[in-house]
Amino acid sequence: MKIILLIIFFILGSLFLFFKEDNKIKVTEKIQIEKKVEVKSFLKSKFSKTIKLRGFSEASRTVILKAQVDGKISTKQFKKGKFYNAGDQLLLIDPEDKVAKVKEMEALLNQRKKEYEVAESLFEKGFRSEVKLSQSRTNFENALALYEKSQVELNNTKVSMPFDSAIDESFVELGDYLKKGDSIAKIVDLDPIFVIATANEKEINKIKLNQTANVRIGGEIEKGIVDYISKTSDPLTRSFKIQVKIKNSDYSILSGLSSEVEIMGPPTDAFFIPSSLVTLSNNGEIGIKIIMDQKVKFIPISIISDTGKGYWISSEDLMKNDEVSIITQGQDFTLDGEKVNVIKND
Repeated sequence: MKIILLIIFFILGSLFLFFKEDNKIKVTEKIQIEKKVEVKSFLKSKFSKTIKLRGFSEASRTVILKAQVDGKISTKQFKKGKFYNAGDQLLLIDPEDKVAKVKEMEALLNQRKKEYEVAESLFEKGFRSEVKLSQSRTNFENALALYEKSQVELNNTKVSMPFDSAIDESFVELGDYLKKGDSIAKIVDLDPIFVIATANEKEINKIKLNQTANVRIGGEIEKGIVDYISKTSDPLTRSFKIQVKIKNSDYSILSGLSSEVEIMGPPTDAFFIPSSLVTLSNNGEIGIKIIMDQKVKFIPISIISDTGKGYWISSEDLMKNDEVSIITQGQDFTLDGEKVNVIKND
């Protein structure tokens, strides 16, 4: 009898333990299903990545003024480093022999003109052949050319500024004797001023002509436009040359300054999120966790830009939607594919 009672108690105890363990499993499952996460909705928007290039400033025009006639400098009216307007006289080459030459050529021209007029009158009356008339005309035209040449040489004794610019270098002094072709001064035009930079083959396709650019130069930020893009790359560096034009009416920006050019790339679809929402998968892949059909889903992402306040991100899976719900609290305690209770926090 005792043995029967012991067997009955053993069976009842086993049943009790079985149902208790089953209840624990159900409670555990219930706890897992009721795991709560906080999510926030993020909207897709347009983002343009900033292209940063390094370069240097360069004068828009640099010209070496040269003497066009021989002679001694009789007056010098310019100083190195100063600005002059177009047409301002810089120096005068002694014109004495040039004046005499003009008078000589003028007298010859008057003589040849009268000879041609007489020959023409005689030809009309039949007393002069056409050959003689043609010879008189040729002599007159040669005399006219010599006179005009002497006038040009006289005018070239005055050296003037060809355009608004500054004298960067002076190569002559008062009293120097110049020969035709000798250098007088180096002039530079700093308005507008150009910033020359280089872009690699990935960046060059994102830069367009007449595009606005911000240029950090000389401690200041200036606005400019892209007015030149080279059609071929440097054979050694495989980089392309671009040129940004900047207004510089006060000549405050000098040539040869190091510069940093910022150009906005083409707009692309992206999401902006706090950096704290980025997590890693078990495989070490960077991404975010979103909610899809009440379940956690890990989405791999590419970080386009780090602004310091957050990330601009992109992903093929994300770009399919205009809005995405990202887990903001509890993502580290969830698994991919896990069903959770969602709390909206928009």
